[in-house]
Amino acid sequence: MVRIYKHEAVIFDLDDLLYKEFDFMRSGFWAVANTVSQQEPRAVFKGLMAQYFSGNAAFNWLCSEYLPADSQHSLASVLAIYRNHKPDISLTAEVADFLTRLKNNGIRMGLVTDGRSIAQRNKIEALKLDRWIEFFSVSEECGFEKPSEQPFLGFMERFDCKNFVYIADNYNKDFVAPNRLGWRTIALADNGLNIHDRKPALDAENHPREVIRSFTELEVVDEQQL
Repeated sequence: MVRIYKHEAVIFDLDDLLYKEFDFMRSGFWAVANTVSQQEPRAVFKGLMAQYFSGNAAFNWLCSEYLPADSQHSLASVLAIYRNHKPDISLTAEVADFLTRLKNNGIRMGLVTDGRSIAQRNKIEALKLDRWIEFFSVSEECGFEKPSEQPFLGFMERFDCKNFVYIADNYNKDFVAPNRLGWRTIALADNGLNIHDRKPALDAENHPREVIRSFTELEVVDEQQL
């Protein structure tokens, strides 16, 4: 078990941590299919998924091979539908339980995520994360992407806590800044469903201090219990 102490603030990543980004992609494919072809959206959806699993650019296929030449839809409009749709995603029971345990123990929580504001905010809303998390840092809104230290410094200024924990999944960029700032870093191991290739980097600062395979491996304790 990996311990989270009551005096620590816990900051989360979003994509492929609190939910699987594959689910967002699947939701986005359905939103696109249902918009460009109300007659046969299931066929379009199946085609998009087949292109993805074949390693092809799904939306390029849709626009060049599937849609008629006189279609009102373009690659730009299809991408806008995908990025701006209201996603059908949800937290797993174990993630919701962990967030509830943190909140019940008075632990302050935040979130640092890279991405477009509207897409990330739609995910946050769909997951109802404001039930637990009090502040969200989105790269397009704050002007800094990981591995910049700025989003993390913002939490150190905002939260009156001496110790911080960052829980994330991407070895390429997630852990560099919090490691430099002396935070505790914890990685959720890829269970095979992550949609991006994220091979662990060789540099020590890219690696988390601890690794878990499930949120059930995290326990909340008071230092007085030790």
